[in-house]
Amino acid sequence: MGKRSAEKSGPISSQQKRAKRFQQVRERFKNPQNSFDISPGMKGFFVSCTRGREQKSASETIDLLEQYATQLYPGIEEDIENENEGEPGDEPAPTGGDIEDEIAREIASMKSKSRPKLFRYYFTTIECVVFIKCHRKIDPEKLAHFIFEDLVKTKQRKTRYTSRLIPAKVTTASKIDAIVKGATEVAHELLADDAEPTTFAVSINIRYCDDIKRDDIIPAVAAPLDVKHKVDLKNAKYTLVIEVFKSICTIGLVENYNALRRFNLMTLFDEPEVKASKPTPALKAEDVSDEAQADGETA
Repeated sequence: MGKRSAEKSGPISSQQKRAKRFQQVRERFKNPQNSFDISPGMKGFFVSCTRGREQKSASETIDLLEQYATQLYPGIEEDIENENEGEPGDEPAPTGGDIEDEIAREIASMKSKSRPKLFRYYFTTIECVVFIKCHRKIDPEKLAHFIFEDLVKTKQRKTRYTSRLIPAKVTTASKIDAIVKGATEVAHELLADDAEPTTFAVSINIRYCDDIKRDDIIPAVAAPLDVKHKVDLKNAKYTLVIEVFKSICTIGLVENYNALRRFNLMTLFDEPEVKASKPTPALKAEDVSDEAQADGETA
């Protein structure tokens, strides 16, 4: 009897240790923070950040986006609240005088006072990469340009851990046909019959996806634009930014991409480097994404 008691109160057995490890692993994979929930059809922002600071980057980026979204879209929160009030399933609060009705009215009042979410953070399971979904009323390309124009004007650094803030106007599967279709949708104004000739470039980064190569994407995406517009890899007015990660691809069209430091919040205020006056080799189309990777990106 004493021996059995000693066995029970003694060190944890190997079987118990295995059971504990199994439980920890199971709980870890049940955690939605460890799932990849980004899907085609979403729009928002592709964000690169300092390693190990993904959540802090997401938090400060959402604060930044909310600050400028309310300036670019005055009254947007009220508009969304009014839309939500009219959705099916919304019922008016009871007007009776008993305690239960009073509690119900209080809860309804608290819900009505809560701010609608304009942006939501999605975990990517990739170090240094964050995805932030935006409300359908928000145009991520316009908002991103609005933010960078103001930051250049005020010269105020408002983030600490966030590097590149890239608008994702369209999100597709990481398949060549889907990417070409998405790029055509994003660049529809440049492809219009009445569009004036301009300059363009294509920037591509691929992470954790072996099914597709950038040398396959560049010609397919650039061909329709090349009919009317001219390629300029250094000072293009418009840049089609394509970010492929795992099974997802985000696409956005931005202006003055290189002039705005490739939309990198960390290097936006850095002084331009003085380069020696020696001949440099011509930049090839396949070097576009390498150049973006070298510009202070931590991913």
